Amino acid sequence: MLWDCSSCGTNKLLGKSHRRCPHCGAPQDPTKRYFPPAGEEVPVEGHVYVGVDWRCAACETPNSKAADFCVNCGNPREGNAAVKLVDDQPAARPGPPAAARLAPTSTSGSKKGWLVLASVLGAVLLLALVVAIFWTRDTAVTIAGHAWQRDIDVEQMAARADSAWCSSMPGDAYSVRRSREVRSHRDVPDGQECHTVRRDNGDGTYSTSQECSTKYRSEPVYDDKCYFTINRWGVSRTERAQGVGVSPAPTWPPVRLSRTGSCLGCEREGARREVLTVKVHGPKRDWDCEVDAARWQRLADGVAAKVKVRVVTGGAVCSSLR
Repeated sequence: MLWDCSSCGTNKLLGKSHRRCPHCGAPQDPTKRYFPPAGEEVPVEGHVYVGVDWRCAACETPNSKAADFCVNCGNPREGNAAVKLVDDQPAARPGPPAAARLAPTSTSGSKKGWLVLASVLGAVLLLALVVAIFWTRDTAVTIAGHAWQRDIDVEQMAARADSAWCSSMPGDAYSVRRSREVRSHRDVPDGQECHTVRRDNGDGTYSTSQECSTKYRSEPVYDDKCYFTINRWGVSRTERAQGVGVSPAPTWPPVRLSRTGSCLGCEREGARREVLTVKVHGPKRDWDCEVDAARWQRLADGVAAKVKVRVVTGGAVCSSLR
C-alpha cells in the first residue's frame, strides 16, 4: 500500500515501512493509504502478517499488531482501535495549482447546476400533473338532455386462420402447416470471467486473489409452430339502435340472422352493450357524461345538479354528478 504526506506533499510513500514521512517526520495517516497503480507495485520481502495495525490515539501513528506500545510515543496498545481498511478505489492525488483547476471545477459546478435545475423542473412538472388530476371544485350545472345507444354483436361461424404451438393446437384444427421456430431462449454456461481482487491487509500491505464467475450465452430454444384453419364463432357485424330523451324508452335493435345453428355461415346473437349519457350544461361549457341507468332516469331534463370540475383542465368528473 502507498500513502501521500499531506504535510509536505511527498507522494507514494510505502505504507508498510514509512510509518512517518522521511522528509518532514509527519506520522502516516492510515486512512489515506491507497493501492498502487499498475506497474508500481513494490514487493515486501519476508513479510509476516500478524494482523491489522492499530492507530495510536495519542499521536495518530499506525502501529503493527505485534507492538504492545506505540513506536512513536510509547502509548500502550490497550484501548486503541484498529485502522480502517481501504477499498480498492483510485485514491485522490495532489492536483495542479488552484489556477489550473479552475476550468475543471467550473465544469463540475455547471454539471451539478444543470442536475439541480433538471430535478427542480421534474418536481414542478410532477406537481402540476398531480394538481391537474386531483384539484377539483363543485360546480352548479343543469341537465340539458339525454341520449342512449344500444348495440348487439352478431357472430358468425366461419373458417378462420390461426396459429399455436403444435403441442397445444386444438383438436379440430385442419389444413395444418408446421414450422420450426424460436419459442424461447435459455442461458448456457460458456466459460468463466475472472478478475483480480486486491484486499487491504490493514498493515500497510495488500494481497491479491482471483475471483471467477460463470459466463453465460443466450441460446434459442426451437419448437414446432402450427398454422391452421379452424371453424370458430367471431363477430361479423353489429346492430345498433340509438335515440335521445327518456321517452320513448331505449329499445334493443332488431337482429335478423341469415340462418341459425352451428354450421359454417350460421349466425347467432353475441354480446349486448348499452351506453346512457346525459348532457350537462355548465356556466362556461357543456359536457356529455356517461351514467348508470338509475341516474339516467333520475336526472330529468332541466334539473339542477352539481358536478366536480377539474380546475386546471376544465374536465368534468362524471362519477361525481349528483
